[in-house]
Amino acid sequence: MKKLFLDSDVLLDLLLDREPFSEDIAELIEESIESDIKLYTSPISISNINCIIERLENKNKADSKTKKVLKIVSIENVGQKVIDRASNSRFKDFEDSIQNYCAVESGHKMIITRNTKDYRESDLSIFTPKEYLAKLQSE
Repeated sequence: MKKLFLDSDVLLDLLLDREPFSEDIAELIEESIESDIKLYTSPISISNINCIIERLENKNKADSKTKKVLKIVSIENVGQKVIDRASNSRFKDFEDSIQNYCAVESGHKMIITRNTKDYRESDLSIFTPKEYLAKLQSE
């Protein structure tokens, strides 16, 4: 089984239908349903998604879309060790650092994000949805 850790930006692309990016993440999710790929994210992503959608749309839509995400992804834990590692890292953005160390502590080998430059400090493999889909095609 392949485990993919999804950053909140790609989930927001899907839920807000942000073109042209929503097509790639939708295809990746379809691929996960039809194969042995399991999708994960952090509780921070879920919180961010809900907050951003509520601000852009409304609370009911935010809650509804959050529930949709929870049907397709599993949530990894963020605990003291993740926060300690994130706070002592060289990441420019604290949230990205938390996402990275959540993925690391949960045994992930890669993160799927549209903002690959935000993960320059990561030791994980970082792909956009489009890049990961191309990698799947070549395997």
